[in-house]
Amino acid sequence: MASNAVFAELMRAYKLDGNNFTVWKRKLLYLLTSENIDYIVEMAEPNLPAEHATDEEKQEYEDEFNKWKKDNKNARVFMLGSMADSLAAEYESEDTAYGIMQRLEQDFGEVSLMKVLGLVNKFVTSKMGEKSVNEHMNKLIVLAEELKNAGYPFQEEVQVMVVLNSLPPSWEQFKISFCHSERTLNMRNLRQHLLMEEDRKQNQGKERGSHHTELHLGEHRNNSNRKNWNKRRPDHDLRDKINFKRDRDQRHHRDATRDKGQRSNYHNNNSYQKLDKKNYRCHNCGESGHFRSECSKRRKPNDNQNKTDKEDSRKGNHSPKATGFY
Repeated sequence: MASNAVFAELMRAYKLDGNNFTVWKRKLLYLLTSENIDYIVEMAEPNLPAEHATDEEKQEYEDEFNKWKKDNKNARVFMLGSMADSLAAEYESEDTAYGIMQRLEQDFGEVSLMKVLGLVNKFVTSKMGEKSVNEHMNKLIVLAEELKNAGYPFQEEVQVMVVLNSLPPSWEQFKISFCHSERTLNMRNLRQHLLMEEDRKQNQGKERGSHHTELHLGEHRNNSNRKNWNKRRPDHDLRDKINFKRDRDQRHHRDATRDKGQRSNYHNNNSYQKLDKKNYRCHNCGESGHFRSECSKRRKPNDNQNKTDKEDSRKGNHSPKATGFY
């Protein structure tokens, strides 16, 4: 069961693609060791017994060969199964795991200066992009291990800074906080905090998505009501109607106030100027030319006044009192 887990990890994260031979070989040896067949990549085939060998030696060879044949078959499947398809097709012509490993050592085991420079460039310029934290960290750790095995190790503090530099701009606040904290700068500590920050960002995105959904639902209801209103009154808007009515009432009020003020001023200033006193008789003395309030003669009793009013009414005399001035 343990070997199955190691092989699954080898297939998932460390599949041989031609650029990660060192890490792939180490992971493969873990797998072969767990199956007790790690010797197979260092042994081509058991040697045949001599012609004068005893039956016991021949039987021992037979048992060893049968075991080697079985172990070679399993190791060969592990090796070819953990390669990229193009590489597997190239090396499957080898009958032994030992032969496959020898060819791989010749093709990818030798470390040249150009290869080291290529690894350094990949390690320094790698960007996280849309990958997950685990996927991105595994890639950089593999590159760091290959450089270490090639004789060019990076200090762990430098690896931490490379990882931080590879994060997207949305992680800028995290980078500042992590660099200015008092925690130990190592890859393990960095991975833990990156995973926590990734989880926080995912939860924050879910909360924003839920808030936007509620907002869109509210807008949908408002738009639905607006559409129903437009269907009932296609040529009018309720707000325009209210504003028009308010403006109309204000205009009428201003016009009425202005007209009332003009009429009041006209009555106060011109009513007595246009009144001809010769056409009216005094209610006190009965003479024309002045009003009762302007009469200089002695005031008569009210009976005479009432009598004078009746006479004026019969004669058609419209006194100031009758016209509403008194």
